[in-house]
Amino acid sequence: MGERHVVSLRVPGPEAPAVVARLTDGIEEAEFTIPGQIVADIALTGAPQARNDGSIEVSLEALTIGD
Repeated sequence: MGERHVVSLRVPGPEAPAVVARLTDGIEEAEFTIPGQIVADIALTGAPQARNDGSIEVSLEALTIGD
C-alpha cells in the first residue's frame, strides 16, 4: 500500500537560495533510507517561491510504499 506525502518548507535568511538549491538539486534521483519504506517518487510541486521577508518556500511531494 502506498502513501502520498506533501511537505512545504520555508527557508529563512540570506542563505536561503543556497539551502534550497542543495535541498532540491537532484532530489528526483536521491536515495532515501527509511526503515520499512521505499520512496517510489519524490519531486518539487512547483518552482520555489521567494517571499517578501526574504525567505524561500519550497513544496515537495513524495510517494512511499511499504517494503
